[in-house]
Amino acid sequence: MSGMGQVISLDDYRAMRTPLSGMARLDIAVARLDPLVRRSPDRVQNGIERELRRIADEVSAGRPGEAAERAERLADRLEHPAAHG
Repeated sequence: MSGMGQVISLDDYRAMRTPLSGMARLDIAVARLDPLVRRSPDRVQNGIERELRRIADEVSAGRPGEAAERAERLADRLEHPAAHG
């Protein structure tokens, strides 16, 4: 039977997925952040620089999950059209 007309529960799908480790999430978030920060290094604001330091502190403290959350939020913020001026 094909997938046509089949109802899929998103909750079941999410439960079946293997969640990414903190380090994997951090790697993905850093890959998103890198070009965003490099695009305009002279415009890196104090708040962004402070958040990058906090991400580094979380990694140094052995908390890659928390670092990933911070990095994901920062990438979301920098990818928003309002962040480009």
